[in-house]
Amino acid sequence: MREATQRGSTLVNVIIIVIVFGIVIGGCFYLIGEERAKTRDAKRLSDISRIQAAFEILYNDTASYELAANGGCNQEGSPVSSCNLSAYLPTIADFKDPGSSRYLITEVPSETAFGVSFQLEKEYGTLIEGKHKLTPAGIK
Repeated sequence: MREATQRGSTLVNVIIIVIVFGIVIGGCFYLIGEERAKTRDAKRLSDISRIQAAFEILYNDTASYELAANGGCNQEGSPVSSCNLSAYLPTIADFKDPGSSRYLITEVPSETAFGVSFQLEKEYGTLIEGKHKLTPAGIK
């Protein structure tokens, strides 16, 4: 007598295939989320570089950062977009963090100093994940 051969998939085979596809799809969503976070961080650092350049041009013109506080960012916790830097950065009023954080003044612009806080979602270059502060000395 010949033995009968089984054709088709068993329930176990189908379950294994579904699990493998689930793992692959889950991994893809995880990687997409990671890349989106890196993209938001790149935008943040681009914005911060432009803000720093505007403050430095202001300082070169006036030998002080104080003028930036006129008209809006004269209190800690104010959004950096309210700073009087539109002559040096015309789009500053439109600056928004691409995520749920904000670019806030942590040190009111004075003759020799200013502070702007921002947050990174992931490690980016030499900067660690978390809160950072832009000052005349750079990013801390």
